[in-house]
Amino acid sequence: MLQGTIIYNEQERSGKYEWNGIPTYMTCGFRETFGDEADEILVASIAIILKNHPADADYFQTFRYKYPDGEEIKFWVINDIDHITALLPSEY
Repeated sequence: MLQGTIIYNEQERSGKYEWNGIPTYMTCGFRETFGDEADEILVASIAIILKNHPADADYFQTFRYKYPDGEEIKFWVINDIDHITALLPSEY
């Protein structure tokens, strides 16, 4: 169970990207920042995308992770057609 809350930032435009059954990856920075929660944050983020945009998800999705102490960390999830990558904006 996640300690914090994933906050979805509504996508800026519609797309036709498939988010099911695609390999997922994360950058070292994402893994180091979120530690033991990194995998769960990525899986939950994809579930949020699918819930909000089952047929019109864009390739570029942005989120914030809010810790119980109020700290927020921005992160992105990008669909590169043949894989999905989770990263921090500073790593782009």
